[in-house]
Amino acid sequence: MDLVERVGAYAGLAAFFGLAILALLYFSQARDVRRLREWAGRAPDRAAGTAVTQHYLPPTTIEQAGRTRRSLRERIRRIHVPQARYLALAAGALVILAGAGIGAVQLIGDNGGSKSQAKNSGGQARTGGGGSRNQGTGATNVNPSDVTVAVLNGTTVAGLAAQVGEEATANGFTLGTVTNAARTDQTRTQVLYRKGQMNAAQLVSNRLGIRATAPVDALSSELAGSFDVIVLVGSDRAS
Repeated sequence: MDLVERVGAYAGLAAFFGLAILALLYFSQARDVRRLREWAGRAPDRAAGTAVTQHYLPPTTIEQAGRTRRSLRERIRRIHVPQARYLALAAGALVILAGAGIGAVQLIGDNGGSKSQAKNSGGQARTGGGGSRNQGTGATNVNPSDVTVAVLNGTTVAGLAAQVGEEATANGFTLGTVTNAARTDQTRTQVLYRKGQMNAAQLVSNRLGIRATAPVDALSSELAGSFDVIVLVGSDRAS
């Protein structure tokens, strides 16, 4: 969509200038047609005036006509210059071609960028295992006893939070607040972490077999009190 908007902007600009030049040409042509009609209406008067003045023209011999040299001003005046409408038409064509060229360059550049992004995505997909190993390495560098784990029961199953708290304690973590969550319709168990504790959350996730991790929300943070990581227990933990 971004590409279509950019190319459409260039095409619209070129079309605007083209329409403006066509409008100027239209009015110029209408003015020339009006002058031509006026000139054609005065044709009888010009014919009569020409007939009268022809009797007073001095005779000119062929030799005199051949030796007559035109002045510099007259020669400059006789240089053919294209009419303004043709110059405007040429300028409009240049503007439209420039807009089309810019649009083509944008299309080619974006196609190249898309291919590069696809290659980069493919490289990242191939090295995804390495990224997981790096996360695991960061998690193993965390001492479980330094991680305070709070447990919030997001279900209606009584004692489920205490059960998960015992698992956290058995895996060497420091147990924090154990209470109910704000909502009781949690289906999937999550490990929520505060800022700077992503590695700790990864370690808790690995030790307790929880797949989902996410930054903590404000309400869960308020319920848990002092913590590094929160285990928001879902109904999948009850089975």
